[in-house]
Amino acid sequence: MSKSIDVQGQNKVNVVGKLVDVSFRNGKTSDGRDYESANMTVRVKQTYGGREEVSEIPVSMFTCKYTKNGTLNSGWTQFQDMKTFKTVQSVGVDEATTVRLSGANLKENNFVSRTGQLINGWQINASFIGTTVNMADTASFVMDIFIMDMKDEEDRNGDTTGRLEIKGAIVQYGATLDVLNFIVEQPEAVDFIQRNWNVNDTVTVKGRIRVVATEEKPVETSWGEDVPETNVRTTRELVITTGDDCGKEEDFAYSPDDIRKLFQARKARIEQMQIDATSKNKQTTSTSTSSKYSWA
Repeated sequence: MSKSIDVQGQNKVNVVGKLVDVSFRNGKTSDGRDYESANMTVRVKQTYGGREEVSEIPVSMFTCKYTKNGTLNSGWTQFQDMKTFKTVQSVGVDEATTVRLSGANLKENNFVSRTGQLINGWQINASFIGTTVNMADTASFVMDIFIMDMKDEEDRNGDTTGRLEIKGAIVQYGATLDVLNFIVEQPEAVDFIQRNWNVNDTVTVKGRIRVVATEEKPVETSWGEDVPETNVRTTRELVITTGDDCGKEEDFAYSPDDIRKLFQARKARIEQMQIDATSKNKQTTSTSTSSKYSWA
């Protein structure tokens, strides 16, 4: 018997680092309870694959003041404590509060741009936040994924980079499916996976979360003086660094037929999201005003 899709697969994220910034928003739920949400950035300095890099990890949190049975929610108290934390923006890196996010997970985050393009991404949601002074920085994940595809990564010119791309399906709460893209970049890890993992395998993967901003230099002109400018490109990647030796046995693996059903439901949700976004854009356009100008 295959692994049940009615049970959420393993999906754990651990983030420890300096609190860069945080913003809060409050409101009321549909049943009238007060809530607060927080969006923050955590600066994480971590070393893996023999290289140190600094990532600025976005994390979201949400809590209601009271539970459905009327008792004070512990998460609400954490939010009030968070408002006293020192941020990199306010006091600098050295004095900023080192935070640890727990009860966190990764999920798909898709949206439609104003031009109608579907943008695929991911986000981190956390349930708890605390402070720490002696834990090493990290932005890591442990997940059960169903391998939908594996292929060599190619650059813009169609040349292989030596890295491996893995498309993984994650069974979330409520038997819903998210699809995330992963990267494997260490040559020995790429070689091992290509020899031991297969499409339709279920595997547990572990890795690092990378959100790095790099400055891109403008193309030099053939004449005249360049105007100084700064172009920044943000790289958001889920980097697999280790995992199972091979695909799980049948009792612990998802059935391809079950995953296909969830994938079709996901496809329908995305198509509806695109239809709704297109309709909204048309309404906005039809109600907007335009002005005509005469130029002499």
